[in-house]
Amino acid sequence: MKKLFSGFYSPTNDEIKASWLDGKTLFVFDTNVLLNLYAYTKITREDFFKIIEKVSDNIWLPYHVGLEYQRNRLNVVKNEKGIFNDIEKYVKSIEKQINNADFNNLKLKQRLSDLFNSSVELHTKIEELLSKYRDSVKKWNNQQPDVRSSDLIRKKIDELFDDKVGNPFEQEKLDEISKEGKERYDNKIPPGYKDKKEKEKADKFTYQGLTYIPMYGDLIIWKQIIEKAKDENIESVIFVTDDVKEDWVYSLDSNGIKEIGVRAELREEIYRESKISSFELLTTTDFMQNGKEFLELSEVHEESIAEAKSNVEDRKEKKKVKDDSSNFQVNRRFDPRKKLLEEYYKGLPSYEKNLLVDNIELEDAVKKLYELDNKTLYDNMKDYENRILDNTSIMNSFILCPCGSGKLFSNCCR
Repeated sequence: MKKLFSGFYSPTNDEIKASWLDGKTLFVFDTNVLLNLYAYTKITREDFFKIIEKVSDNIWLPYHVGLEYQRNRLNVVKNEKGIFNDIEKYVKSIEKQINNADFNNLKLKQRLSDLFNSSVELHTKIEELLSKYRDSVKKWNNQQPDVRSSDLIRKKIDELFDDKVGNPFEQEKLDEISKEGKERYDNKIPPGYKDKKEKEKADKFTYQGLTYIPMYGDLIIWKQIIEKAKDENIESVIFVTDDVKEDWVYSLDSNGIKEIGVRAELREEIYRESKISSFELLTTTDFMQNGKEFLELSEVHEESIAEAKSNVEDRKEKKKVKDDSSNFQVNRRFDPRKKLLEEYYKGLPSYEKNLLVDNIELEDAVKKLYELDNKTLYDNMKDYENRILDNTSIMNSFILCPCGSGKLFSNCCR
C-alpha cells in the first residue's frame, strides 16, 4: 500500500536524520529563507550559516530563487531599516504623552505637592528609560544593512552558493509552465495557487532576455527542483522554506491549526518525475534544529532557533492581519501590543477595563493609562499616587529590546 500512496507518507525522524548524514541528499533553499536573514540578529544569522557550511557540498539554489532574491533584496533591506524609523515615532509619541498639556493643567504642584513630586519622578524615569532605549536602537540600527551600504549578508550567500545555482529555463519552458500553471491554479493543484490573488495583477518582468510572470514563481521553482532531482547522484531532497501556506503544506484544524507535512500531491509528483526516495520540507526553524542535533553542532544557540521560529510566526500573523484588512504597522519584535499590558489590565476595576480597546497601539496604551490615572485622581487620591509610582514598571513592559531577543528592554542590552 505504501508504494501506491507514497506521497502520503512522511519520513520518520530517523529517516530524516539518515538523509542529513547521506552524501546523496540535496538541500534546496527557498527565496524567503534568504530574505528572512535580514530580519535576524547577527548571532542567528551566524548560526544559520554554520549549519549551511557543514553541508556545503550538498546545497543548491534553483535559478528562480536566486533571481527572486536579487530582485527583492533591496526592498527587504529598506523595510527592515524602516522599522527603526517606526520605533522613533513610537518613542516620540510616548514623550508627547508624558508632556501632555492636559496633565500639566491639573496644577498638581499647587494642589498636591507630594503627588506632583511623584509625577515628576515618574516622568524623569520614563525619560531616562527612553534615552537608554534610543541608544540601544541606534546600536542595532548601525548593524542593519542599508540600501547603499556593503551587504555582508549577500556577500556570505554569494560565497556559499558559488557555482551552486541552477540554470534558467528557456522561454519555451517558461511559457509551458505558465500555461500549466493556469490549469493547476484553477484546480488548486500545488504549489503556488495561494499566490494567485496577491500576484495575478503583478506586471511581467524580463531578465537576460527571458520573460517571467510573478504569479507562477513558486511553480517555476518547483519545476526546477524536480529537474535537479533527476540527477542520478541525488536520492533525497530537503527543501528549506518558510512558506507554510496550504499550497505547500497540509494543515489540519485540531485544537488549533497544526501543520502535518508536505502536500501529498507534491511528494507524488517529484517521486514520479525523478528517482529520489525521499522529499521533505523544513522551515528554517526545523533546519536549524535538525542541524544542531544531527550534525552535533552544540555551538548553535537555542535562542537562534527560537528567533527563527518567532520570525515565521510573526510573518504568519502579519499575513493573517493583512488578510483581515487590519492594521499592523510595526514588526512584532518591536511592537508591544495588548498581551504585554494584560497583567496590568486584569487588575483594573471593571469600569476601567471597559474603556480599553482591542488591538491597542503603544501610544494609545500610554494615553489610556494617563486617562485612567487622571480619572482615578478624583476617585481615590491614595490609589492614584500608588499607581503613578507603579507606572514606571508598566513603561518597562511597553518596550521590547530592539536586538530582537524578544526580552523586555529592562532585562536586556543594558
